[in-house]
Amino acid sequence: MNLIVGDDEQCNAELDYAVRVGPDFFESRTDSDDSELLVRYQSPAQLIVAGETVDLDDRQQELLKDYRSQLHNSGREILLLSLEAVDVALNGLSVAVTALAGADHPNNIELQQTSDEILRRVEERLNHEGEIYLLGDPDIDEFVEQAITEELEPRIEKLARESAGTIAWHALKAAFTGGRSIEYEAERAAEEIEQKVEKRAELLEKRAGNLCEQLESIDQLERELHRSIPALAPYDIMKTG
Repeated sequence: MNLIVGDDEQCNAELDYAVRVGPDFFESRTDSDDSELLVRYQSPAQLIVAGETVDLDDRQQELLKDYRSQLHNSGREILLLSLEAVDVALNGLSVAVTALAGADHPNNIELQQTSDEILRRVEERLNHEGEIYLLGDPDIDEFVEQAITEELEPRIEKLARESAGTIAWHALKAAFTGGRSIEYEAERAAEEIEQKVEKRAELLEKRAGNLCEQLESIDQLERELHRSIPALAPYDIMKTG
């Protein structure tokens, strides 16, 4: 994960393992496929490391409980931020489309439906089973890019071809009659969308900064876990910097 917080500021959170975390457990594997289970914690007191059960005292149980909770909260926030980022990006595309054809053009409506479908599939990819989150999926960026390239871009090209004649006709008609062209109305609608997208992007940036702090807190707690439970020391799951 690489979170860009601002123009000159970023934080990096590296996950060397695929982590699956739910309301009462977490587990880590080498990757997101069905590789060997390395660590599994089940609240309140079951910890299995490399196939061996580890006995826990009260302090260790509290540390693991806190660690799972923070992992789960960050998993939820990563999901929400990812969905918001994809939605902001798709809304950014709609600025150009609206300027081209107008907000109510049938093909523009079809594009919005396609955007909604891509967003739904991203959510399914990031969150498979309700409140269970998979952290460290390396393919999500490629998945989103492929969906946009294969599904949205061809529709935008189709809209451009089909709308060019209509836009030119309305512009010519407006020039002779003194009325407002479809271009003027579409551009005004696009400007309104662009302002909304910019506001959402600013809020997204602030939330990304808060997430960086959460991940750094998890990294610190993990170091404490390694000191308290030596069996976990070889598994440096969260790295920030």
